[in-house]
Amino acid sequence: MRSLVIVLLLLTAGFAFWWMRSGKILAGRTVLGLSSAYLVLLGVAWFAMTAAVVGGIAARRHLPKGSGAGTRLVTSVAAAFHVAAYDSSVVLLMPEARWNRANGLVQLGEAIANVSAPLAAGALLLALHIWGLIALDIATYGVALLALLILKMPDLPTVAAAPSGAADGTEPAPPKPPLRDELRYGLRFLRSTSGLPTLLTLTSMLNFFVNIAVVAATPLILSFADPAMFGVIAAAGGAGMVAGGLVMVAWKGPARRVPLLLTGLCGTGIFIALYGVRPSPVLVGAAQFGFFFCLPIVNAMGAGIWQRRVPAEAQGRVFAVRRMLVTILVPVAILVAGPLIDHVFKPLLTEHGSLAGTFGPILGTGPGRGIGLLFVLLGLAMFATSLIAATNPKLRAVEDVGPVVPPTAPVSEPSAVPAGGA
Repeated sequence: MRSLVIVLLLLTAGFAFWWMRSGKILAGRTVLGLSSAYLVLLGVAWFAMTAAVVGGIAARRHLPKGSGAGTRLVTSVAAAFHVAAYDSSVVLLMPEARWNRANGLVQLGEAIANVSAPLAAGALLLALHIWGLIALDIATYGVALLALLILKMPDLPTVAAAPSGAADGTEPAPPKPPLRDELRYGLRFLRSTSGLPTLLTLTSMLNFFVNIAVVAATPLILSFADPAMFGVIAAAGGAGMVAGGLVMVAWKGPARRVPLLLTGLCGTGIFIALYGVRPSPVLVGAAQFGFFFCLPIVNAMGAGIWQRRVPAEAQGRVFAVRRMLVTILVPVAILVAGPLIDHVFKPLLTEHGSLAGTFGPILGTGPGRGIGLLFVLLGLAMFATSLIAATNPKLRAVEDVGPVVPPTAPVSEPSAVPAGGA
């Protein structure tokens, strides 16, 4: 079985690199604002992630403790390429009337994967053992590369135009700006586009609140439920995410996305607050279902707004910067969540806690009740932030115009690039 894994690994890698070198993908600026060969990297990056995990598992006995951070780093870098390319491809493949449904389908696919993958992994591990499971995993990335081979990605209109004086359009393209200038381009575009900075700030703040709640959810639930009930509540979240994705696929969504986006964000705040009201498996399970039901709708509406306001030729660079700025608070939230739970909120609602007399009659006292107070405050903060954002005229009008003309992208100085350089 190990030989089969190695053969699959070599075949998949060889196919990917042959495909990039053989020119089967047309040159031009596409979803990442660079070369359309990055579409291939969408599959290759995930293959690299799998190869790294395979190596980590195969040599696990010889790796020092904590070496899994390296494979985690590889997967994070791969995901950055994957998500930017994936989100940007929607506008090239279909008209705007179908964007909401397409984004909902993406959310549904992620929900099904999140629910089914752990269950399937357990069954397949028993049937195929670890090396068979790894071989199957690598084979799936070969399927992804095959899909990219079959898919015809439309060319951008701005790329098709030939340089001045070129009758046949065969003159070489101008030098590609360095990476730091492309990053500055994405930042400059965000600053110059009305409404998008407000939307980005709102998303970043709510992402910070949600990630604190994600860390706190496990100790909260286990404070009143056993592991079996914890699994049932987790399954309720998966069911909610699938249901929300199905709603977006069946219903193409409204023409104006901002009202539904803000409504969904208010809903997530309400459901997060419900987690902490009472130590009830039924109540927390319902809150789990409702919270994850709102997520696909919020994500689909947000993606549609960005796809509408950012021109296709700029989406890769702008979306990469957006993702960086939104997720930059995630590690901060994870780092502060532990001390916040253990040293601040847990002691507040113990039997003799400082807030037992104030919030005890409402939320109760004892194990986990301080974390419940944290959830109530996080939910109220999300709800209030969404309501305040709804009063912002720039955010309400963010969809009133189509894609804006992006600021001129920086171009490398001719003297800094050798003749004929790319």
